[in-house]
Amino acid sequence: MSYVGQEEQSAAITITGMVTQLAINTALGLGTLIIFGILRPRNGIVYAPKQKYSPEKKQPPKLETGLFSWIKPVISVSESQLIEKIGLDAVMYLKFISLCRNLFLWLFFLGICIIVPLNIYGTLQDSDGHFPPSDNPLQFLSLSYLSSEKWFWIHVTFTWIFSGLVYWLVYKQYKDYSEIKIGYFESEEYQTSLHSRTLLITNIPNSMRSDKGLLELMESFHVKYPISEAHIVREVGKLPKLLKKQDTAVRNLETVLANYLNPNNIPEARPHHRLGLCGTSVDSIDYYTQKIQSLENQIFEIRNAMSDRKPLNYGFVSFTNIPDAHRVAKELRDKSLVQRTQNVISPKIRLAPWPKDIIWRNLSIPDTVKGPKTIAGHAIFIALCFFWLVPISFISTLAQVKNIETIFPFMRGVLSNNGFISGLLQAWMTPLLLALFFLILPTILSELAKQQGKITKSSLDRSTLGKLYLFFIINNIIIYTSASTIIDTWTKIRIKIDDGDANLRDFYVVLKNSKFLDELADSMIKVSTFWINYISLRGVAAVFDLAQIVSLVMKFIKRRFVKPTPRNLKEFSRPPDFDYPVYYNLHIFFFTIGILYSVIAPLILFFCFTYFALAYLIYRYQLMYVFTTKVETAGSFWRLAFNRIVFSTIFWQLAMIGVMNLKGAGIQSITLFPLPFLTIFFKVICHRRFDQKIHYYTPSETYLEDLKNESKLEYNNEKVSTRFDHPSLTAEVITPMVHSNAKDALSKIYHGRVSETKVSRRGTIKSMSMIVDGDNALKIQTVEENELEVDEDAYLEEQNPGYYASYDEPQSYSNQQPST
Repeated sequence: MSYVGQEEQSAAITITGMVTQLAINTALGLGTLIIFGILRPRNGIVYAPKQKYSPEKKQPPKLETGLFSWIKPVISVSESQLIEKIGLDAVMYLKFISLCRNLFLWLFFLGICIIVPLNIYGTLQDSDGHFPPSDNPLQFLSLSYLSSEKWFWIHVTFTWIFSGLVYWLVYKQYKDYSEIKIGYFESEEYQTSLHSRTLLITNIPNSMRSDKGLLELMESFHVKYPISEAHIVREVGKLPKLLKKQDTAVRNLETVLANYLNPNNIPEARPHHRLGLCGTSVDSIDYYTQKIQSLENQIFEIRNAMSDRKPLNYGFVSFTNIPDAHRVAKELRDKSLVQRTQNVISPKIRLAPWPKDIIWRNLSIPDTVKGPKTIAGHAIFIALCFFWLVPISFISTLAQVKNIETIFPFMRGVLSNNGFISGLLQAWMTPLLLALFFLILPTILSELAKQQGKITKSSLDRSTLGKLYLFFIINNIIIYTSASTIIDTWTKIRIKIDDGDANLRDFYVVLKNSKFLDELADSMIKVSTFWINYISLRGVAAVFDLAQIVSLVMKFIKRRFVKPTPRNLKEFSRPPDFDYPVYYNLHIFFFTIGILYSVIAPLILFFCFTYFALAYLIYRYQLMYVFTTKVETAGSFWRLAFNRIVFSTIFWQLAMIGVMNLKGAGIQSITLFPLPFLTIFFKVICHRRFDQKIHYYTPSETYLEDLKNESKLEYNNEKVSTRFDHPSLTAEVITPMVHSNAKDALSKIYHGRVSETKVSRRGTIKSMSMIVDGDNALKIQTVEENELEVDEDAYLEEQNPGYYASYDEPQSYSNQQPST
C-alpha cells in the first residue's frame, strides 16, 4: 500500500494510532465493566431477565451484588449443567469460542516465542545489521522484509505445525459434539417430545392429500413400522392476516385506553382519530372495539370451517417410538435422493422440526418453484457483493492517513501537523466505520434467504450465516487487501496523465514498474495492523454487549417518557433472543483473520487470543442470564462452523503458498502443496466418523430392550393435528389489557355495559371485564401491578422450549354472555 507522503511521519502515525486506539479501547472496556458492575444489581430486568423466567431446573446461579461477583458463578457452572440450563445451541456456541481461544493461545505462544524473534533476526541479517526504512515498524515482526530464501523454511515448518494444531483441536471438538448430541437424543426432553418421532412430508401428490392418503403413501414406501397418527395440513386462507389485524387493533385500543383512562379524572372529550389522511373522524374507543369484535367473529368462523378447507401439499406422520421414525427418515431420504438424481419429482421426507421453527408460508412452495427462487437469490447475492465493493473500497483507502491525504488534499496540512488526530483516525475511526456499515447486512441476507423458500427459521439462520461469512471473505479480505494496491497503481497512471504523458506505452511501464503482484503480497501483510485495530475495537463492542447500555436507556425512555400499555410493560421484561448468525459469523471471521496472519504477521495472535478469552466470559454470562435461544436446534450451527474452519484453513494454506512464491521461495512453497489436500482428507474423516451419529438417533441395546418390555419413557399426550398445524388455528386471540386500577372507569367510557367475570386461560385464572353489546361481548383483561413484571408467553416458552406458548384449544372471546 503505497501513497507515501512523508515516510518518517507515517511510522509515527502508525505507532501513535495503535497505541492511542489500544489506550482508548482499554479505558472504554474497563469503564464499561465498572458501569456494568454498578448497574447490574439494580436492573435485573435488563441484566438477568432469565432468573425470573426460567423454570427451576433452568435457573442460573444467584448473583451477589459485588462489582465483579458475577464472574465466579459464570465460570463455575459445569458443561452438563449448562446444557440443561441454556440448551445445546448455546453450549456449542460457547465451545466454539473456547476452541478459538485455546487454539490462539497455542499459536500465540509459538508465534511470539519463535517466529517473531526469527523474523527480526532475519530482517537484520538481510539488511546488514540495521532495520530498513518503513512506514510501519510493526512489519519488522512479520516476514515482510525477509529476502533470503533460507528464512522461509521456518514459516513453512510452522504452517505445518499450526495446521496440525487446527486438526487436533477441531477433531476433539467434533468428537465432543457427537457425544453430546447422542446424550441429547437420550435426554428426557427429546425422548418425550412429539417432533422427535414425527416426519415432515412435502411435495405430496394430489391423490394423497388427506390423512388416509398419507398412510397410503407410507405403505407405498413399504414402511412397516407402526404409525400413531397422520395429518394433512389444510389451507388457512386469510386467517394469519386476520390475526395480525386483530393483534394491531387490540394494541391500538390498549394505547388509546392507556392515554385516556385516568381513574381519578376521565377527560370529557373522548379520543378521536381520522381514517386515512383525509378521512372522517371517528371515536377511537368505539372504532377499535367494533373492529376487534368484527375480526374475532371472522377468525372463529374460519376456524370452525377448517375441515372444509383445501388440503395442501404437505403433512406430518408420527410413529409410536423415536427409533422407528429415524430409521424411516434415513431410508426414505436415501430413496428420495436417488429419485432426484433421476429428475423424478417425488415426496420429500425428513425429520420434523420443532413446530416453532417452521416458516409455514414456505412449506407449500413446490420444489419446481424453489429451484428458480434459489437461483435468483444466489444471483442477487452475487450482485450485492459486486455493488458493495464501491463503499468497501472507499473505506479500505481510509485505513491509512496517506490515502486520505491523496483523496482529500485539503486534509494534508491538518493531518501532517497533528499526529494524534491522524493516528486516531487511522486506527479507530476506520474500523468503526466498517463495523457500522455492516449492521444492515444481516437483515438483507436474512430476507433474501426467506425469499429463497427456506422452510425453517433455523435453516434461514444457517443460510444467513453462510452468506454473511462469504460476504465478509470477499469484501473484507480479498477486496480489502487488493483495493489499495489497485488504487495506488491508478494514482501513478493518473500522475502520468497530469504530466501530459498519457499513452499506452506509459501505462505498460507504470504497471511493470509497480510490481503489482509483489505489492499485493506486501499489502496482505501490511493490513494486519488494521485487523489488529478492528479486533481490538470489537473487543470493546463485546463489553458493550455485556453492559446492555442501549437496552437500558431504551427501556428507561419507554417507561418514563412514553405511556406504555400493560402489554408493553410485560414485553419489556421479556428476555431477548440471541442472534446466532451475526455472532457466529463475527467469530468465524476473526478465526479466519487470525489463522491467515498466524505465520506471516504473528503479532495479531495476541489480540485474537485476548478477544476470544474476553468473548467467552462475556457471552457465557449473556447466555446464562440474558439471552434465550429462539429455536433450539441441538447445536446444528456447529457443522456450519466446522465447514468454515476447514475453508479458512485451506484459504490460509493457499495464501501461504502464494506468499512464498511471491517472496521468491519457490521450493518452500512446493512443500506446502500437500496441506490443502490433507485438510480436505481431514474433513472427509470427520464426516464419515461423526455425521451419521449427529443426524439420526441410533438407540442403545438397553433402549431397544426397554422398548420390547414397554418400559420406555411415556410420551406427552400431544396430537400431531394440534401441534403440527398452522399456528393461526390454535394461537391465542389476544384480549385488550388495562391496569386493574382503571377497571371501574370502563363502565363510564362504555356507558355502563360492563360486568366482572373470571376465565381460565392456559392454566391460570384471569380477571376480565365483560363489555356486552347485544349478542356480542368483548373481554378486557384487568392486570394487577405485580403481574407486569413477567410476560407469560416468554415464561411458558422457557418451560416448554420449541413449542408455541399460545398453543391451546381455540377459545372464543366474542359471542359470549357475561358471568357475574
